[in-house]
Amino acid sequence: MARIILVEDDTEQKEELQLFLMHAGHEVLAVGSGASLERGLTRFVPDIVLLDWNLPDEPGIDLAAKLRERFGSKVGLVMVTARSMAMDRVESRRAGIDNYLVKPIDFDELLVLIENLLQHLKVEETGDDDVWILSPLRSELSPPGQPPISLTGWEMMFLQALTSMPTLRADRDTLIRALGKNPLVYDPRALEANISRLRRKLPQLADGRNPLQAIRGVGYQFLRPLKVVN
Repeated sequence: MARIILVEDDTEQKEELQLFLMHAGHEVLAVGSGASLERGLTRFVPDIVLLDWNLPDEPGIDLAAKLRERFGSKVGLVMVTARSMAMDRVESRRAGIDNYLVKPIDFDELLVLIENLLQHLKVEETGDDDVWILSPLRSELSPPGQPPISLTGWEMMFLQALTSMPTLRADRDTLIRALGKNPLVYDPRALEANISRLRRKLPQLADGRNPLQAIRGVGYQFLRPLKVVN
């Protein structure tokens, strides 16, 4: 269960999303502006804040930057907005947003995102020194205690798809869709060839295994905690 603050000025959307999240077992405070968010923070310490971009008094992007400065990495930030331009996503990353969802929301995707973000927050709290860091802005993957590895656009999209899964495990069709392809016509050999090239870039774990493992007949899994940062 997560303690969530939802910042959304559309009353109907706010109530619908609040009820959905509460039904899923989360504790939710729903507010409609930056000012009401500030008042809410005096009595409700969140694990995650869901922010709309267009708010009546202050843009969600500005609130995100303030929340990141205030709470550091202890709170997860998710932008939930109708804005879908790539430049908006980049600006959100720079403001400290962890994840970006475009409306209309897929509720199942949101639940998985929340679960995965909670897992990352837990890793942050425990100071786990076995976390691999994925940086979309720099197109790099940093193994713990080792130099960063440069990634292609395809490799970044693939690893980001894995991070959206709570167990860092996904089936082939899910991964192919995340890459913008149709599983019905996409050649799985192309997927396997790209994954093989990515695996060759990755250093072995202490037990000799590659951190990116195939699950026979299913898909792929990353064996170590994987955290997305700016």
